[in-house]
Amino acid sequence: MTLKKIIFLLIFIFSSLGIFAQNQIFIIHSDSLKGNNEFKELMGRVSLQQGTTILHCKQAIFNSLTNNVLAYGNVKIIQADTVTITGDTAVYNGDMRQAFVSGKVKLDDHTIVLNTPKLNYDLNSRFATYDAGARILDKKSTLTSREGIYNTVSKNFTFKKNVRVWDKEGGLLKADSLKYNTLSKEAYFICPTQIINKKDTVYTSSGFYNTQTKVSNFTGRSTAIMEDFTLTGDTLFYDSPTKIGVARGNVEFVSKKDKVILTGDHGRYAGKSGITRVFGRALMRNILEKDTLYLTADTLVSYESKKDSVRKLYAYKNVLIYKSDLSGKCDSLGYDVKDSVIHFYQKPILWTPDSQSTADSISIFMANQSVKQMRLRGHSFVISVDSLGQFNQMKGRRMNLHFKAESKLEQAIVEGNGESVYYVVDDKKKTTGLNRVECSRMNLFLVDNQVKKIKFITRPEAKFVPPKEWKDDLQNLDGFNYRVKEKITLPLLTEKLKVLKK
Repeated sequence: MTLKKIIFLLIFIFSSLGIFAQNQIFIIHSDSLKGNNEFKELMGRVSLQQGTTILHCKQAIFNSLTNNVLAYGNVKIIQADTVTITGDTAVYNGDMRQAFVSGKVKLDDHTIVLNTPKLNYDLNSRFATYDAGARILDKKSTLTSREGIYNTVSKNFTFKKNVRVWDKEGGLLKADSLKYNTLSKEAYFICPTQIINKKDTVYTSSGFYNTQTKVSNFTGRSTAIMEDFTLTGDTLFYDSPTKIGVARGNVEFVSKKDKVILTGDHGRYAGKSGITRVFGRALMRNILEKDTLYLTADTLVSYESKKDSVRKLYAYKNVLIYKSDLSGKCDSLGYDVKDSVIHFYQKPILWTPDSQSTADSISIFMANQSVKQMRLRGHSFVISVDSLGQFNQMKGRRMNLHFKAESKLEQAIVEGNGESVYYVVDDKKKTTGLNRVECSRMNLFLVDNQVKKIKFITRPEAKFVPPKEWKDDLQNLDGFNYRVKEKITLPLLTEKLKVLKK
C-alpha cells in the first residue's frame, strides 16, 4: 500500500469517527442505569447529548446500536440554546436527528411559543410540524390552526385548516391556509382570507398583511368594508390605522348611506379626510328609489365630512350625466348629495324629456328624485319642443326654470336681455302664429311645453307674426342650436366606457 493510500485511509477513518461522534448519543447523567451494551434503561434525572443538542427527562430507554431514545416524563430537548421543546414523552432518532414529542408539547425559540398535543421536529432542517392542532403565542398575537409547518431558522410558518390569528387590539384574521413570519409579523395569503378589525373588514385571496402595523397589500381581487363604505379592486393597498386605501383594476367604491357606487380603473380612499378619488373610465351610479343617476368623467372625487354631514361629489373633464328624465354634458360638475343639488360648469348642455338648456353654468335642484328647479347663468338659452314639434325659445343673461311632475317645464323667469319666441296654438291644435318678444325681465308660464301666459316685468317690445309671414330669422333666436343628436342616453354612456377600456 502506498503512502498516499495510507494517508487517505487515515483521513477517511478519522472523518468517519468525527461524524460518528457528532451523530452518536451520549449519556451525560442518570440517577440509575440498567441494561447492557445495546439497551440501557435510565432513571431519575436523565440527560443525554448529541452534538449541541441536549435531552432531559425522568426516564429513558436508550438503544446505542440504533442510536434511538424513548424518553418519558418532563421531556426537554434543547438545540444549541435556540430551540427548546418540552412534552410528556418523546421518541428521538439520533441518526435521522428527528424528535417525535407528544403530550402537552411546547416549542419555544425566543420568538414564539407553540403549544400542541403532538409535534415532529427535524433537527437537521429545523422544521417543526404538527397535525393535531396548535396555539402559537408571541408578544403581539395568538394564532391557531389544525396543521402547520414551522421553520425555526427563517421563522416562516405555513398553516392549514381553520387558521385564526388574534392580535392584542382585538383584530382577527380567518383563513383555511396561511403563511406567516413571526419576525416581520407579516401574513401571506394563499386562499380566501378575512381580516376583521374594530371598524373595518377585508376579504382577499392573495397578498400580505402586517398584523402589527395593520398595513395590507393585496395582489388578488379584494374588498375592504368600512363603517359606511366598501372599496374593492383587483389589487388593494389598505392601511387600517390611517384608513388609506389604494385600489387598481375594476375598482368599486360603495357609499352605503347614499347608495352611491363609484367604479373605475384606479381608486384612492382617505378615510380621515373623507376624500375618495376614482379615475380611468370613472362612473358614478346613485341608486334612487325609482331611478338611477349615472355620471361619468375622467376623474370623480367624493367628499364626506361626518362633522357637519356634508356629502359632495366632484367630476372633472368630459362629464356625462344620465337619468330617465335628465341628461347632459359639461366640463366639470359638483354634486351635493345630501341636498340633491348639481352644479354644471364650463358651457354645459342639459336635456329634459322635451327641453334643452345651455348656459355658462347651470344648477339643478331635485326633489323626490325629479328635477324641480334649474338655474342658468350667463348666455342662457332654453328650447322646449311643443306637441306639434315647434321650438319655443327663451334666452337671457340669467334664467330660473321650474318643473312639475316628470320634469316637465312649467315656468321660466328670464332676467337681463330677455328674448323669446313662442308659438300660439288654438284649441284645435292648430298654430295661429308666433310671438317674438324682447324684454329685459319676463316670466313665462307653460302647459305641455306651450306658453299659456307671460308677464313682463319691464316694458316689452313684442310682435305677433302669422304663419304666412314666417321667416327663419323670426322663428329662431340668435344662437339657436337644437343639439338633440348629442343627447346622452344610457347605451351611449355605456358604449363610451367600453371605448375607453379599449
